[in-house]
Amino acid sequence: MQGFDHQLVLASCRRRVSTSCRNYDGSVPPTSYAEVARRGDTFDTLVQAAGYDDSDHDFVSDLTRTIDLTRQHGYRRVVWVTLRENVSYDSTGHIGYGAVYERNNDALREIAATGLYPELIVADFAEYARHRPEWFAADGIHIRRLGAYAAADYLSRKMAFLDGRACPQPVAPGAAAQDPCPDPDVTGPIADVAALYPTTQAGPDSGLILVWEGASSWPAPPWWER
Repeated sequence: MQGFDHQLVLASCRRRVSTSCRNYDGSVPPTSYAEVARRGDTFDTLVQAAGYDDSDHDFVSDLTRTIDLTRQHGYRRVVWVTLRENVSYDSTGHIGYGAVYERNNDALREIAATGLYPELIVADFAEYARHRPEWFAADGIHIRRLGAYAAADYLSRKMAFLDGRACPQPVAPGAAAQDPCPDPDVTGPIADVAALYPTTQAGPDSGLILVWEGASSWPAPPWWER
């Protein structure tokens, strides 16, 4: 992630509001709702990407409860990332299939379109990554290293667009970074992620599998440029 101060709060099996699922090692991560509550008024933007281990039954209430919580803590923006739909993944309890993600995404877009939550912004990664199977494992959900760089590049460009800043990277090596950065949901994926990033190399945090939390390196150079 580049171009803006941020904190990553990542965990396997995390759910939005209902109790998270249990990992293979017995751990149960806090929900994304609990993580927002724990941080209080520290941040002004939430990027919400949890949901692959959730059902669609409580999506609307999960979303509205989360936004109500961010309003209590003075957030000005909630960027909600859509879930990939063209997948074969089936999570524990048989609730994590593509049709569930599609219904969640449809509900998200419908809620955003009502205007009831002007701070709600849809980051349509599902459509952005729809035709990029090389970014993912065979189940369409678990991300490969190439896909990790692609997802981080996408969110970095999306945030630059929302802030009206220059893109943190050009679209190709040697090109000038676009200023202001266009919406990646409109432009679609960059042609060659591997040309911009060291996708064959492991980052310094690559050994941390289940849970990783940390602050950004920006405005310092990313690890591969130091």
